[in-house]
Amino acid sequence: MNSSPSPALARRREDQIFDRTGRVPRPSYAALLRELRSLAAYHPAPPDVSDIPPGRGHVVLVVPAFLTSDFVSMPLRSFLARCGYRAYGWNLGINWGPTPRILAGLRRRVDELSEIEGGPISLIGVSLGGVLSRDVVYDRPDKVRRVITLVSPYRLPTASAIAPLFRLCSLSHDSALNLDRLATPLPVPARAILTHDDGIVAWQSCGEADAIAVDGQHLTICRNPQALRALAENLADPR
Repeated sequence: MNSSPSPALARRREDQIFDRTGRVPRPSYAALLRELRSLAAYHPAPPDVSDIPPGRGHVVLVVPAFLTSDFVSMPLRSFLARCGYRAYGWNLGINWGPTPRILAGLRRRVDELSEIEGGPISLIGVSLGGVLSRDVVYDRPDKVRRVITLVSPYRLPTASAIAPLFRLCSLSHDSALNLDRLATPLPVPARAILTHDDGIVAWQSCGEADAIAVDGQHLTICRNPQALRALAENLADPR
């Protein structure tokens, strides 16, 4: 892996990630407050799995959001397990962003789980985890069957209420993350799930024209029944 970028390079890369012109609308502070409230108040029952196509043991890797770990994605992985998938966390601790350790570790994890599957696996990336998931596919196209992103920036630059936190971590990020490559079509099928209620990331940047829109907040997407059902239905789609 390349060494960490200089401050000047880090600032230039931030300009590629976060819009500073106002063209991309940043979520309001009122929306951010709703996000924080949802963490305590939003605990819905998961969807009924009786009418969801079975996963048949297919291996799925869930990549967590920025500043979260596998703990936060547990409701999502538990739901997928009830659907018949073998759902795994990434085992890399907190997602601090594209550090050299995380970029290398994610590729090793894809290799490990592809061996368990005996073929290509599926990747689910939550928020920044979706960016990292898409990035790894370019290097492992034969080991990934499809990618599904949840409330994840799909088109850069985006706008975010937590951009300052990302900037604090950016000096440890690896310049090997190719942002230009992320703008090109993926070599495997991909689908985005977003919410217009997003108080963290500008929803306008979170998918293409065929993105699936659900109700609810960004921070609770891993336990959102609409998102979980859409996720399971897309994982089972043979296309």
